[in-house]
Amino acid sequence: MFLTHKPQNSDLVERLDPGYWRPEYDEVLAQCRAPLEPLDSFITHITYGAIVTGREPPLDADGPFMIGQGALRHSGVDLSDCPRIDADSPWVLARTAVQDGDLLIARSGSGSLERNRLAVYHAHDTAVVDCWVDIVRLEGIDPDFVAAFLKTRFGWAQIHRLINGVGPANLSFDEIRSLRVPGANEGLQREISERYADEVSRAHAAAEYDAALEAMRALVRDLEARLGG
Repeated sequence: MFLTHKPQNSDLVERLDPGYWRPEYDEVLAQCRAPLEPLDSFITHITYGAIVTGREPPLDADGPFMIGQGALRHSGVDLSDCPRIDADSPWVLARTAVQDGDLLIARSGSGSLERNRLAVYHAHDTAVVDCWVDIVRLEGIDPDFVAAFLKTRFGWAQIHRLINGVGPANLSFDEIRSLRVPGANEGLQREISERYADEVSRAHAAAEYDAALEAMRALVRDLEARLGG
């Protein structure tokens, strides 16, 4: 949405959809007082799940969970409705295995990406993502802080700008890499991460989803106020 820099990727610079160039996007991001850096500076691995057509993954009660877009709650990843699948099936690849601390982002769709479905994986269960979910692995920045920032108006403005084109909503790897986040304030990162663990993750893990949702909304509001003055 509201980027004040020219995207590094020439494909983004040459976008023709008029909504991308609306000045409101720049105005919103300009309200963020923190210095911003490209998310690409912190990404060590980015991928999406295996694309296998013509059949459903074989189920196996002892296999890894397969995480789809519906598992990405506002407060975290919910495995309760995720199927367990055969570990030897083509849906289970080393590159799509989820690690603790991975940021998971819905790749497309009005019911998922356009609702800003993203969450950090904190379960210890073995899991992979399906083809509609991106894994974004970060180093040098706290993933819970990034997730919270992307839910503020400053983060959502950037995402909304990028998907505000024609056709189905999608977010490419280059577009994810171009998102800008506050990377310098380690104290604020730690504060947000600790508050997420204490107030949001604890309720989420107990399946108290309404309480977890309200706690997450409060956390995002407070972060937005801190960054916007």
